Amino acid sequence: MFESAGDRIVGDPGMPGTFPFPIRYGMVPGSYRDLIHGSPQARDHLCMAAQKLEQEGVAAIAGDCGLMALYQADLAQSVSVPIISSSLVLLPLAQCLIGKNRKIGIITGHSQLLSTQHLLGANADPSRLVIQGMEDQPHFRQVVLEGTCPQDYQLMAQDVCNAAKLLLERDETIGAILLECSNLTTFAREISNLYHIPVLDVNLAIQMLYLGRNHTDYQTTNLGGIEHAVFRV
Repeated sequence: MFESAGDRIVGDPGMPGTFPFPIRYGMVPGSYRDLIHGSPQARDHLCMAAQKLEQEGVAAIAGDCGLMALYQADLAQSVSVPIISSSLVLLPLAQCLIGKNRKIGIITGHSQLLSTQHLLGANADPSRLVIQGMEDQPHFRQVVLEGTCPQDYQLMAQDVCNAAKLLLERDETIGAILLECSNLTTFAREISNLYHIPVLDVNLAIQMLYLGRNHTDYQTTNLGGIEHAVFRV
């Protein structure tokens, strides 16, 4: 997490209580602005924070800002545990899932700050993406971009759903939406319910990392009281 961030609420990966499993936070100097173009200093700060978390015994690491994808390769090289720097790392998988004739829509904090460099850092194909920024949504701009007021759930939900509407109106081939900015993750369900489309975010990636180390024990777990059968062919 960056030391400088806007007001958070539950659902943001940087907010305690978002996940039902233990989370340890590592702080990085600066803010998302340090990753617009990046720098050796920003890269080193991220790698040192990841290494410190690994030394503290974490099983996996995730980034709290989508622009951290700029240094996915460096971060993965700096530690021995799995690391997902950004929700953008999910893009290659998402692009495989929806087929070559469909696109992924990205809702980002600011459309002018998310560059091809960040997308390539996540090994995504920029030609199959449609990007919609939040910079013109008033409450988001005040809370996240300007840091001038606390977050209101209903106002932020309205802004996020407005951005999703604009995104989907721009291209009818969009088959899934990815939320780049971690401040948007609280509202993934609202988008999915309203527009009946899969929504991917960094919280999903974090849960995937957790489940990768904590799989269901199907021998002892009664899943909804259903008796299990083994089918042989």
